[in-house]
Amino acid sequence: MNNIPRRHHMVPQCYLNYFVNENRRINVFDIIQLCEYYSSPKDLAVRRDYYRDYLKNDEFIWEEHYSAIAESILPKTFDYIINKSVHAKSGEKILTDVIKNNMALIIITQLFRTEKWRYHSYKTFSPEIPLILNGFKEKLQLLEKRCGKGYFSEKGIEAFARNQYLEFANSEFILYTHRQILLDRTWIIFKSIKNKKRIFSSDNPVLLYNIDLDSFDLADNYINDLNNTLFFPLSTGILLMILPNNNTQLIDFCDYADCVLDGSEKLFNFHNRGQMMQASRQVFT
Repeated sequence: MNNIPRRHHMVPQCYLNYFVNENRRINVFDIIQLCEYYSSPKDLAVRRDYYRDYLKNDEFIWEEHYSAIAESILPKTFDYIINKSVHAKSGEKILTDVIKNNMALIIITQLFRTEKWRYHSYKTFSPEIPLILNGFKEKLQLLEKRCGKGYFSEKGIEAFARNQYLEFANSEFILYTHRQILLDRTWIIFKSIKNKKRIFSSDNPVLLYNIDLDSFDLADNYINDLNNTLFFPLSTGILLMILPNNNTQLIDFCDYADCVLDGSEKLFNFHNRGQMMQASRQVFT
């Protein structure tokens, strides 16, 4: 285990690299300590053993899983969109089906892997009823062997909740259906070139906003809600917005599906406020 990485990123370093300054550092605002500082991507949005699953034969399978399915396609996908956005005229169509399919997978995996969404989603699971789990006896033996703990300990309950969540969130069915939800909506890229307004990201970067409720609250937002708008920053100058097709307030945007537009300062301020509200702790400014 000495050669296995134990520092696991909730937001991958390959994503954070798009928010660094000329010194390869990121300006961070800590919403808990209410302070600002600079740090490198390797030290941000990271937790020890965050993906460690005591109930899997390979305890670190999820760290490898995220690296293989999402992080491997992220740089190429981001570079394509950013380069096209910078050089395209406002209103020009730049998104292709292949790029959108890759980006949908990146967004879904990122949404479900962050700390805030994990613990928010734990509420929908029932680890206190372990008998419904496949291979419960074997999992219980693994838990006791690796942790020296029984099921009805705090660590045991958390281990079963983590196992259920990671298996559910990364199942082929969930990944496919949630990607399809995004692909069926209107995608628009906004760039901050003319007004030079910086676009924020955070340790919970996939931002959801319920239009009907005017709410960024996680309890009011889920990706399959027809009133839900999704924001995903790709850099300090590029923002992806995915809109529901049936909302009359947004009908004008449908004419710009798959296009890049010059974003307004008002839009970026709105998004940045949402990042401050939905972040777990670190906002990248």
